[in-house]
Amino acid sequence: MSKLKKLQLSLFRNIEQATLHFTDGLNLIIGDNAAGKTSLIEAIWVLSSGRSFRSSKPAHLINNQYPEFTLFAEVEQAEQNYKIGLTRSIESSLCKINGEVEKSQAQMAVHLPVQLLTPESHRLLEEGPKIRRQFMDWGCFYYAPEFIKLWRIYQRVLKQRNNALKQQQAKSQVQLWDTQLVDVAEKIDDIRSNYISKLSPFVAQFCVALMPEISENLDMNYRAGWAKAAENYHSVLSQNYYKDAKLGHTQYGCHRADIRFKFAGTEAMLKLSRGQQKLFVCALLLAQASLFEHTSGEQVIMLIDDLPAELDGNHRLTLLKLLDLLKIQHIITTTSEDLIPCIQTDTTKIKIELGKII
Repeated sequence: MSKLKKLQLSLFRNIEQATLHFTDGLNLIIGDNAAGKTSLIEAIWVLSSGRSFRSSKPAHLINNQYPEFTLFAEVEQAEQNYKIGLTRSIESSLCKINGEVEKSQAQMAVHLPVQLLTPESHRLLEEGPKIRRQFMDWGCFYYAPEFIKLWRIYQRVLKQRNNALKQQQAKSQVQLWDTQLVDVAEKIDDIRSNYISKLSPFVAQFCVALMPEISENLDMNYRAGWAKAAENYHSVLSQNYYKDAKLGHTQYGCHRADIRFKFAGTEAMLKLSRGQQKLFVCALLLAQASLFEHTSGEQVIMLIDDLPAELDGNHRLTLLKLLDLLKIQHIITTTSEDLIPCIQTDTTKIKIELGKII
């Protein structure tokens, strides 16, 4: 079981120093607006993913005018303990696991599998395909260990092909990259397609649990990033070479993949109310958590920022019961503990005020 036992922050956002200890079940972080609740959730997400869900600029994460921040966590996984540390400045970052330097953030994500629900999570349905690819690739990362290596190769080769297109190199020079791009893209496509097929029944199950009023069947339509009606991806690249050359970039490929969610043929964004959209995103995250547990034997750690803003009282209770049933450690922020029904005896309550743990 993956459990976050301890978190230490130094010079992160408005928090100069803080140490938190967590229980295996429900952990409530309580505080007024701007007290630093979201910063605690964000710190865990940064440790796992290497990036913030609030800002793309490292400078925004560092307290005042200090040069760097440091995050440290103790994690229990498969009856082993791991000490994970990250120091980040504007220019560079240093990752360590059990005192050993890690070149890649990926290994930290392996030991700290985290899911995130925020008041902006409904953007998964509303915005472009990038956010849905991130959702899908989170699952693929854990579902297929080779995925991350393939994705890095794909991005590197795609960059080389795009550079050749921008520099208006000869067609033969551009197409030198096609064979390698096609080989990697087809492997990535297989992983993504298989993952969505495995995930779909779990999503349907949690839609029933969270939205029993929706009777229509859900269809999760995975789109590879190129027309599957074509003979193959290589033919797509060949047929669109002159358009790519004119635009200066590769139009079709894994970097354009998407998932569309439909109920009886109607887009989920059009079918569902705003409240139901939030519940649907909850269903997606719980489905990923369940598939993760089935394939790895571990549990994710669920981070929920401002749960009362996401769901009404009845649905909050339903979600908490499902998290408890799945034995998922969950860390939830709220402005008042009265808004969170505590269905467990092992609940830890952490109060924060102006960046300080009370």
